[in-house]
Amino acid sequence: MIVSNPPSDPASQKLVYTPPLPLDDFPVEEFRRRRKALRETYPDGIVLVRGATEREFRGPLPYRQNSAFYYLTGVQTPGAFLAMLPDGLPPQAGNTGLSKQVREILFLPARNPSWELWTGPQLGPGEETQKLTGIEATLEAGRLWGLLTTWLSYCPTLYVVAPYGEDARFSPDYALIERIRQMAPTTQFRDLGPGLAKLRMIKSPAEIECIEQAIAITDEALCAARNLIHEGDGRYEYEVEAEVLHTFRRHGANLGFAPIIGSGINATILHYTNNNKRMENGETVVVDIGAQVRAYTADLTRTFIVGGKPSERQREIYGLVAAALKYLVSSYRPGVDSLDDLNMRCKAFLKDHPLRAPDAHGEERTMDTFMPHGAGHHLGLDVHDVGERYEPLQPGAVFTLEPGIYLPEERIGVRLENDYLVTESGLRELGNALSVDAELE
Repeated sequence: MIVSNPPSDPASQKLVYTPPLPLDDFPVEEFRRRRKALRETYPDGIVLVRGATEREFRGPLPYRQNSAFYYLTGVQTPGAFLAMLPDGLPPQAGNTGLSKQVREILFLPARNPSWELWTGPQLGPGEETQKLTGIEATLEAGRLWGLLTTWLSYCPTLYVVAPYGEDARFSPDYALIERIRQMAPTTQFRDLGPGLAKLRMIKSPAEIECIEQAIAITDEALCAARNLIHEGDGRYEYEVEAEVLHTFRRHGANLGFAPIIGSGINATILHYTNNNKRMENGETVVVDIGAQVRAYTADLTRTFIVGGKPSERQREIYGLVAAALKYLVSSYRPGVDSLDDLNMRCKAFLKDHPLRAPDAHGEERTMDTFMPHGAGHHLGLDVHDVGERYEPLQPGAVFTLEPGIYLPEERIGVRLENDYLVTESGLRELGNALSVDAELE
């Protein structure tokens, strides 16, 4: 957990890290409410959600639980499963050998000392775990398959997270579906993703607190990055990345995503992560970073000038991007605007501005031409969190706004990004991030 010192001592306003309690210090009732809401969304079938395995995380990044599983359980143990049974299932189908019939079961693998060294203390089946998680019953993971086959013989409808995209066939979710299909060929698979996404879009006060803590750490890292970049020529992008990681880890936070530290021509590459170029005086440097606190991620972007002295052209581009961000916030219409609406409004704002720039063929174009991405995205457990782009944003939704202009022909890239909470009356900027005007002051 990340906390701040009491305000009575302004001189010592520093972030302090204390280790999280079980379930990342979230109340058990929070996860119970989420499971209840999901069961009410899909009352006619069995719900099965898998946890990530340790095999999915090989390399420098730490183990990270599957977001859907974490959202419903708060459990970080690798290789776990959550099963939720419909109320209509006959008693004999729900017979697990426990002293009572249950509708929620957490399946946990046997404790593995090597996992605990890597991912931290793990939970095991038993009454202690049941009390800790608020889940009705816990069983050994190996029992899942026999019980699931029995359940499906009574209720063949099974809700799982369906894989999407070009690599769907190679995903763990696809492998899970195939295994079940072989065990119970008559299973009728349904995707619980849409209903789960709708629940996850609306953040609780505890979730918002986590995101704000992550933003506070990210903001501190941005200030450290700015100081280093302003020192001027000779530094490398990876030195800025090191400052960011140092700040995150000093406060007990992890990387929410791979940092983007792009200078010069690299500032015009949207997802540049090599971070290995030598920075030169007068270049723009896009710094897009996010700390992760208790599984929730911040996402902030600032653009700095190596040496701290922007050219007149850089001031024009930077000022336009900053104006676009402020316009999106001030023009937001509560209960009406979707992310897609904000994106179209941003593109129209850039198009109507008198500034122009040459494209790769030397032809003068309006500035919307040079923003090849959306104006924002949902934020939460994932940096590009689940949620609708085309429906009005509801109170409790958290999202980013990130207008940007990228001019490869001029070696100038500028992106500015803040995180916002939707309220009944408008948008509230989460945290107190470094001013978007800082580089022009």
